[in-house]
Amino acid sequence: MATVAAKAGEAGIVGAAERLGVPLLTYAAADLAQVAVPNPSAAPLAAVGTPSVAEAAALLGAPGGELVVQKRKSAMATVAVARRRPRGRLALVGLGPGARDLMTPRAVAELRRASVVVGLDQYVDQVRDLLAPGTRVLESGLGAEEERARSAVAQARAGHAVALIGSGDAGVYAMASPALAEAGDDIDVVGVPGVTAALAAAALLGAPLGHDHVSISLSDLHTPWDVIERRVRAAAESDLVVTFYNPRSRGRDWQLPKALSILAGHRAPATPVGVVHAASRPDERAEVTTLAALDVTTVDMVTVVTVGNTASREIAGRMVTPRGYRWQS
Repeated sequence: MATVAAKAGEAGIVGAAERLGVPLLTYAAADLAQVAVPNPSAAPLAAVGTPSVAEAAALLGAPGGELVVQKRKSAMATVAVARRRPRGRLALVGLGPGARDLMTPRAVAELRRASVVVGLDQYVDQVRDLLAPGTRVLESGLGAEEERARSAVAQARAGHAVALIGSGDAGVYAMASPALAEAGDDIDVVGVPGVTAALAAAALLGAPLGHDHVSISLSDLHTPWDVIERRVRAAAESDLVVTFYNPRSRGRDWQLPKALSILAGHRAPATPVGVVHAASRPDERAEVTTLAALDVTTVDMVTVVTVGNTASREIAGRMVTPRGYRWQS
């Protein structure tokens, strides 16, 4: 309940709030006078210094809301009702690498909870059967990441429960970063972890990430190549296992050979390299080769390439990077 400060001790108002079990909010007449209302009146202006008490107090008590009942008068009271705008919720949902059984139960729950789902069209197709009837779907094609991020945040600000979806984990080369750059503290945000392509590939290869490792995207669409090259050199000099995302496309075929040549300056030709195409999807393909023998023409944008460090080995056809336990030395 809300009213003008001058009525803070009014017995009927205080009693009504107590009976309803709600707090009583009071506002200064000057603050109420600043609120645009449909039915201003000279009577309250003369009595307490504002042209509206009921409607203005209702709107101040429901920030961002709407007046659903204009003022109604009886012999003893004047009442108006405003509805608060629901606080929106944005779930950043990682769908995993592709296989349904690698999607987490939490991700499924968020999809079913959402009233609005925003995502790349091909990802929406993967989960359409999981959505509740009536769920609004806002899908778009490749290259519309900014549009999707802004749309998801706008829908949450409008009071909806929104799921912004992406493959792998939403925070790894995906939509969490642009969405959080747009979001403020006016909405609730929850992150839903997903199995990344690097982890799905590692499970197929053996245990290539058994020690310190780094993921580097070779796409220079958002990052200048000189920055990418500097990071590859740092990883090579630090003897980190390196997983390359976005390694090669038809229009961008020289970056992977260049990155491998940098690593080759610090690692032996026999260093194990894992190549996984479409991890967990129907056309999945995985092999363990070496730095010298890798055929880059087999690599595309849905391939993950993992290059071992100086301790990595191929054991029984599997790629293994020792953790360095003393009992294994």
